[in-house]
Amino acid sequence: MSDPDYGVRPIEPEGWKALAWGGAAALVVFLVPFLSFVFSYFLVLVHELGHAATGWLFGYPSIPAFDFSYGGGMTMHEDRRVVIVILAYAALAAGFYLVRGRPRALAALAVTALLYSILAWTAAHEGLILFMGHGAELVFAGIFLHRAISGEGLKTPAERPAYAFVAFFTLLFDVRFALRLTASPLERSIYEEAKGGGHWMDFSRLADEYLHTGLGAVALLFLLACALPPLLALLAHRYRTRVGLAPEAPVLHGDEEPVKGALPSRQ
Repeated sequence: MSDPDYGVRPIEPEGWKALAWGGAAALVVFLVPFLSFVFSYFLVLVHELGHAATGWLFGYPSIPAFDFSYGGGMTMHEDRRVVIVILAYAALAAGFYLVRGRPRALAALAVTALLYSILAWTAAHEGLILFMGHGAELVFAGIFLHRAISGEGLKTPAERPAYAFVAFFTLLFDVRFALRLTASPLERSIYEEAKGGGHWMDFSRLADEYLHTGLGAVALLFLLACALPPLLALLAHRYRTRVGLAPEAPVLHGDEEPVKGALPSRQ
């Protein structure tokens, strides 16, 4: 008889403790203005790296930087180089070779290649580059939450609450940002006039140039997207083994040391 719970992993007590400690620390830092401002520059870095990485993915050499004139950050994109797109397809081809014989992985990679092609040869990739500033913040939050929940691939147990802290601080910061833009016309006006005016801000451009809707609607969509990192992190932890993406990996508990010779987990 098959076990209906095969491959379903609950959150262990160490995971709950990491979430509790990390979440409490994130809330304290978030509520203290000076500390929140200091840690927000980590999000600026992640934000601009998200723009830059997505730009490179679709063929635009990109350089992230802090904006010392108006605050925050900025990413400079050069003209598109088709050779970079060709390299992206080469990487996909190499991926197909590496996962040959694994039907689920092949199917996932085929969907990825299809989506990439649709985006790369339409204007949609330009909108995605704009979104992936704030989008990268959510991606990092999801990855860090999964690390805190699962405890996989860690060198020391202390990393778990640290990952939880970063993830929760990011989500709190982004939810507040989205709520302000959604609920307050004044906040939307201030946002659209930032950096000297001209609708330079990411969500303003997404609303006007690509989605043809209001800034409040884009902010509401982002607010809903903020629910995805914890949901996907939990699902990835519970069902990762069942869907065959990876074998069970060793998890550090308390003061345990990694077993010598054990294979590292893959994220």
